[in-house]
Amino acid sequence: MPRARNCAICPPVSDRTDPNRKARAADSAAPDSIAHYPMPSDTSGIAQPGLFHVVRSEHGQDKRITGFQAHRHDFFEIIWIRSGSGVVRSDLHSYPIRPRTLFFASPGQVHAWEFDGKMSRELASFTAELFSVSSENPGILGKLPFLYSGAVEPILQMNAGENRQIERVFRCLHAEATEPAPGRDDLVRAYLTIVLTLARQFFSRRARQAEVSPPVADLLSRRFRLALEEHFPRLLSVGDYARFLGVSRNHLNDHLQSDLGRSASEIIHERIVLEAKRLLTHTTLTSAEIAYRLRFQDPSYFGRFFRRSTLKTPGEYRDHARSDMRAG
Repeated sequence: MPRARNCAICPPVSDRTDPNRKARAADSAAPDSIAHYPMPSDTSGIAQPGLFHVVRSEHGQDKRITGFQAHRHDFFEIIWIRSGSGVVRSDLHSYPIRPRTLFFASPGQVHAWEFDGKMSRELASFTAELFSVSSENPGILGKLPFLYSGAVEPILQMNAGENRQIERVFRCLHAEATEPAPGRDDLVRAYLTIVLTLARQFFSRRARQAEVSPPVADLLSRRFRLALEEHFPRLLSVGDYARFLGVSRNHLNDHLQSDLGRSASEIIHERIVLEAKRLLTHTTLTSAEIAYRLRFQDPSYFGRFFRRSTLKTPGEYRDHARSDMRAG
């Protein structure tokens, strides 16, 4: 698949503010953004453009996801591993893949795959539009912390009984997606809702067994999280998000502090750092270029901001991250 030059949440940098861009463009092998695959980029499987996409392993996915090429999507994705093993790297963490695994990828989340030999799997992709979800109406997606980076690990190792439940639903999902009959979108939405709700129960069950409380944010917190993903990095100030959500800056900060233990500015800063880590790990952009992409006017201030959050300079973090990736 061709590599996208600019991804959706990283706006292109102009030649005026990026003096190294023209020189770097001469080296076509140097990635200046993380590969970004929109839903229409894959034509295998069964798809309703802009809403959902259902793919079985026999539909030719091997070449797309067996190699370690970091990429992200503009849609949500559920991957059910029936058999086989390997590793998935998701937003700077590595997770082992085994039979009976569910993995969840969200828009913007950077991930890469490596499978050991033959793999049997199914993929179900969908957009927020399928569920009519937005920061105004978070709906069911806002209740699922495993869909949002940093809240819960996006992977679930199921037991045999849980796997049988998922298998039954995926069988129905594939059958209904295949049949272009009236109401197909509604049935696909219903079966995806069942998969997501079962996953929510599986995660909750493990949290109870570990005697910890699963993260459950209230409506305003969920709306803020969704708004941050929808508008990052165009909006980066607490005031912008408070106006967008129809509350005062103080109310938003106090509410998030009470509900999540962090202020709005702290959550925004965490999101900026996450994006910086993604770009440092997976692209050859310089620290100054990353600073401009993340809307810092002064690259030196970005360096201080990043070091204050990570205890490493951007260069030190890149060297460490690349070393970890080579070590596997």
